[in-house]
Amino acid sequence: MIALGLLAKDPELRRRVLAERDPAPKLGRCRVVGFNGRSTDAPGGIWGSIAEQLGKAEQFARYVSPLLSAPGPEAWKQLLGGDPLVLFLDELPPYLEYAVAVPVGHADLGVVTTTALANLFVAVAEMDNVCLVLSDLAGTNFAIGQSNLQAAFDRAVQGISAESKRIAVPITPVNPNGDELYHILRKRLFESVAPKPEIERVAGAYREALREAARMNLTTTSPESHYTRVVDAYPFHPDLRELVGKFKENDGFQQTRGVIRLMQMVVADLWNSRKAEAKDLIHPYDIDLNVDEIASEIRTINPSLSEAIAHDIAHGGDAEVEQIDLANGNPDASEAARLILIASLSTTPGAIHGLREYQLVDALQRPGRDLSTFKANVLDKLATRAWYLHNSADGRLFFKNQQNLAAKLRATALSLHAETVDRMLREHLEEQFTASLRDCYQLVKVLPPLDEVQLEQERTTLVVVRPGGQANQLPISGDWQAWWQQQPYKNRVLFLTGSRDTFQKVIDAARQTRALQSIEDELRQEQTPADDPQWRALDGLRDRIALQFSAALKEAFDQIVYPSINTAMRATGVDLAFAGNRSGEATIRQTLEGAQKFTTKIDDDAFRSRAEARLFGGADSKVVLWADFKRNAAVNTNWPLHKTSALDDLKTDCLRRGLWREEGNHVRRGPFPPPTPSVEIRELSVDDDGDGRTYLKVEPLHAPAVVFETGDAEPTPASSPVPTPARFEATALRYRFLAHDPADFTRISPVKEWTARLRLKYQLHNRGDHFEVELRALPLAGGVDIRYTTDGSAPTHVGAAAYSGAFRVQAGSRLVCAVAVASAFGIASEVLRIAIPQPGGTGPKLDPASPARWIQRTKLDDSGAVWDFIQRLDEAATVIAYDLQLTAESADGLQHVEYSGALEVGYTAATLRASADKLQEMVGVGTLRMTVGSLGFATGQALLDWLRATNQPFDAAKVQQQV
Repeated sequence: MIALGLLAKDPELRRRVLAERDPAPKLGRCRVVGFNGRSTDAPGGIWGSIAEQLGKAEQFARYVSPLLSAPGPEAWKQLLGGDPLVLFLDELPPYLEYAVAVPVGHADLGVVTTTALANLFVAVAEMDNVCLVLSDLAGTNFAIGQSNLQAAFDRAVQGISAESKRIAVPITPVNPNGDELYHILRKRLFESVAPKPEIERVAGAYREALREAARMNLTTTSPESHYTRVVDAYPFHPDLRELVGKFKENDGFQQTRGVIRLMQMVVADLWNSRKAEAKDLIHPYDIDLNVDEIASEIRTINPSLSEAIAHDIAHGGDAEVEQIDLANGNPDASEAARLILIASLSTTPGAIHGLREYQLVDALQRPGRDLSTFKANVLDKLATRAWYLHNSADGRLFFKNQQNLAAKLRATALSLHAETVDRMLREHLEEQFTASLRDCYQLVKVLPPLDEVQLEQERTTLVVVRPGGQANQLPISGDWQAWWQQQPYKNRVLFLTGSRDTFQKVIDAARQTRALQSIEDELRQEQTPADDPQWRALDGLRDRIALQFSAALKEAFDQIVYPSINTAMRATGVDLAFAGNRSGEATIRQTLEGAQKFTTKIDDDAFRSRAEARLFGGADSKVVLWADFKRNAAVNTNWPLHKTSALDDLKTDCLRRGLWREEGNHVRRGPFPPPTPSVEIRELSVDDDGDGRTYLKVEPLHAPAVVFETGDAEPTPASSPVPTPARFEATALRYRFLAHDPADFTRISPVKEWTARLRLKYQLHNRGDHFEVELRALPLAGGVDIRYTTDGSAPTHVGAAAYSGAFRVQAGSRLVCAVAVASAFGIASEVLRIAIPQPGGTGPKLDPASPARWIQRTKLDDSGAVWDFIQRLDEAATVIAYDLQLTAESADGLQHVEYSGALEVGYTAATLRASADKLQEMVGVGTLRMTVGSLGFATGQALLDWLRATNQPFDAAKVQQQV
């Protein structure tokens, strides 16, 4: 109206603003007058005020004084005639509501004013110089009191409307079905908005987000139409208009002004809180009901939903949907609830309240939001946990001021017997604090009488006592403290209690939990179908009540009382948290660990030192009976709690490390005298293809240095140091080693002697008419003689021939026997028996039934070959590998682990696989290499089968077999 008045009054302004769109370019300056219905104190009424503005007060004086009277149509024509005139009548309902209470003669001002206005409309209809602009009366209702006042006001409005319909052209300031609302909001709230390319980018992102929702069958709305709507509504979400339209007809709501005021608050909140930085659009759910100004505005629109807002939607984080958001880790529940609330605000009779699921999805979906679990994590929980949320027959979710299933829960809870609740509470506490890890405590007693608790030496008992008992500055009663003083195993009890008497909250939560079980039992007795919505609601209630129960327990039980130093008890605070998989036991463990009453660090030296100081019977005591040691842990209140096997594990570890020694049923603690130095020798491998040298690992124990002498010479600290102890090459027949400490000449080991193992190798040459035998003794060292026989007799008797080179086997000889002897060292090889082929014989001279050893070094240089060999060994079943070397190397070459083994029983496929897996695990991804000195077979035939499977030729010289 103001804009129209300014344009009508000023032709120059009209030309500048309207330009070629001016509908009356020849129209000059117009007179502009008006009346606002808020001016209830106008002494001359509506017509007196208009006459005064036109400078014709005297002309209408007789209609003003002595009593107000209604001007007729002709009087109006005379008053308004002349130059063009624009007459504004705005917000008349407040004036008319007031007027019915002002007496005028035998009537009232309302009747007089209604008549005057009706005559005005008649006059204006017959005048070509007057334009009357009347604000819409039907959209505003000011009835606030008695029914007679309302009836009088309605008569006045209806009378005016009926008269004006004959001559009025209705003008809608804001088309509720168009985009004018968005234009007004943009103009009123923003200095500028994003450029068109940015708007199209945002719309495209929302289109794709809705397309994703459609692919998940969450909505059937067209993504393309959504794109257009976003472009038109930017920077607002396009659903804002439809949701606001649901309550725009509410009594007292100012439609456009109310929407502007509400969105002004929302935009200011988004801007001031910096939440706007993360948003592409302003959504209907951005109405933050935890902001007092916004919440007050919403409550003004529909006061009856105030309780629903406070309990279900927004209450500083305590409302149901806020708790759901906390559990889900996103705001989906709160934003969905706000959308449902906005769609439930209408107070107009017959209005359609609420939203369907797909409508929620359309309004919620935005780029980056995943609604795949929306139904399970939000809708199902809202439907069961929100007290004021309801579901219409056509599937609309809406809020109303009426509680749902929660009311039944409360009624059931109040009807339960105290004993039933008490039993349920005990069971619940036992479940919450049951010992699963069983290292801090092992037994649980819930709210027991004193004589029911019996302490044990090996197990700790957690006693849950009712909070509120106070004595001697401890949160447990004097009776429990006196009971503890009488116990022999004082270090085997813990008390869970509280510093405040809030136990009633625990009882109330337990009552609700038990009531929930009763409702479930009732549904089962009624054979309620499994797909009935009540089951889903029951599940949601169970979650909510479980949270309440946990909160009550956390508040009530906030103290742990435990045995402490000087045979006394001490209390410390405990913060029970049952979120996720965290149990009461876990919280108690953490609390006592912080108080240094419980420990899991039983493997370090500090634990051993404390055990020696506190459990051996005294600082100077070196020996203790093991049974007394363990009893002291149950009696000494200065000793921490730990897993029940900790002391036995400590004993095993200390014995293994040499820190303690076992003496019958007693244990003696160190320090002990240092051990005597010694030398440890291990054969790594033997080179049977070369000079027969043996590779040794020579390790000095309890001394830093090791020296050696060859033969029978006695080593001393001045002897030659072993050059490479990790891989010493032994080429002589005998070595003598000595470990010593260069810093302490008294620390010398006994001499450790090593003697080589003599071996014989042979080659059988077929010379056509005879055979020749060539022998070789390993290692190639001086002082080794070879003796042999060709008649199969033992080569150790004095008649055996001395070998000096290859010899001819005489005709008819079937078996050549040989032995290598080092007389100076008293050592000899095993007797070598060589079967001589006879004329007419075929095939290798191998006993297929006797065990055989294949003396052939197998070298595998990549992981594939290693695992293939192990697999082949496993399939052969009876093949044994000897003299093993296994190397694992990481892919980056920074880790290198070797294993050497010369077990007399050899290595099966399973043993090889376990060793290879272990080495591979140590270095991670990388390569494996393996060398096998020889292979043992259960029979000669098994050897032949292996050679055939591995494509190796048979060589009798590489076979050892007892004939």
